[in-house]
Amino acid sequence: MTGVDTTPGERVFRVLAWPSDRRIVLYVPDIEAATTVPGLPDADDAARSLIADLTGLDAHTIRCEITMGRPR
Repeated sequence: MTGVDTTPGERVFRVLAWPSDRRIVLYVPDIEAATTVPGLPDADDAARSLIADLTGLDAHTIRCEITMGRPR
């Protein structure tokens, strides 16, 4: 992503979030994957875990930019 300060080795992923059936859906467009969480306080950890599991990246090198909204 442009305009985002990162530390060496860090990857930034955009995450879209929206409410659905008493949970929050988290969608990561770059890897076309989604998960749900009970609330926004859990969103960052859940998104980083999903990305790490599916990409093999170290969760500590992943930064998520979570915004409310659905994919277009």
